[in-house]
Amino acid sequence: MLLKNFISIISEKKEENSLTSSIQINAAHEVFQGHFPEQSVTPGVVLIQLFKEEAERFYKKTLRIEKVHQVKFLAVVNPDIDNELELQSVFTEDDDRIQLLGKALQSHEVVLKLKLILKAV
Repeated sequence: MLLKNFISIISEKKEENSLTSSIQINAAHEVFQGHFPEQSVTPGVVLIQLFKEEAERFYKKTLRIEKVHQVKFLAVVNPDIDNELELQSVFTEDDDRIQLLGKALQSHEVVLKLKLILKAV
């Protein structure tokens, strides 16, 4: 993990080409001291990184983000209000690249949709 102690994995469900994880964000993590002290907001780049790490757990290898094809932030992820997220990732492979279609849900509401292109390091 890029950010140590940022999340705890509550559960994971791995299928043939998908991974769904329930995670808990550490609302006391130092990243929130600068983003923002008065109202914690999980940085978008950190949410994207969580999906990259999901793919690394699924494939059991180190990956790099080659392209962030689409990202749509639909709501603020404030861990002081609700620190649990569900990450849903669907993977397809094409040659030496992996496409990840992902959704992040908080309280059963979609807060983020994205499409990443990843490549093994």
